[in-house]
Amino acid sequence: MRHIALSFLTILALGILAACGGGATPTPPAAASTPASSPAASTATASQASAAACATAPAGAAATVNVSIKDFKFNPQPVSAKVGDVVAWKNDDSASHSATMDDGSCDTDTISPGSTALLVFSKAGTYTYHCKIHPSQMKGYTVEVK
Repeated sequence: MRHIALSFLTILALGILAACGGGATPTPPAAASTPASSPAASTATASQASAAACATAPAGAAATVNVSIKDFKFNPQPVSAKVGDVVAWKNDDSASHSATMDDGSCDTDTISPGSTALLVFSKAGTYTYHCKIHPSQMKGYTVEVK
C-alpha cells in the first residue's frame, strides 16, 4: 500500500512539473523597434523581432544596468540599456514584485523583498513592462535598448 501511494505521489508531482514546464515560444515585444540610426529603422516591426529579444540572464551574469523597486515604483524610468546588457531589478520594497514585459515575452518571475532578478536584452527596441503582482499600480514603465 505504501509503495502504491509513493508511486501515485511521484506521478502526480511529475504531472504538475510538466504542466509548469513552459514549452511555449515567447513572442517578440509589441513595442520593439530598430534604432533610428539603423538602415532598417523605417521597416522594422514587432513581428520581425526575434522571439529571444529578452531572456533570463545566465547564471553568474553580472548586472550592467540596475533598477530599484521601492515604494511600488521602478527607478530609473525609463531604463536605458544597450544590446547585451544585463538589467538587474533589485527589490528594495516590503512586498514581492516582478518585471513583466507587457506582451508577455519576458518576465523576471516573482522577486522577493531583498532579492534581485536579471534579464538580458538581445535586440534593440523599447520594451514596456509592469509588475504582474500589482498591475494596476505598477504599469507603463519602459526599457529602452539601443
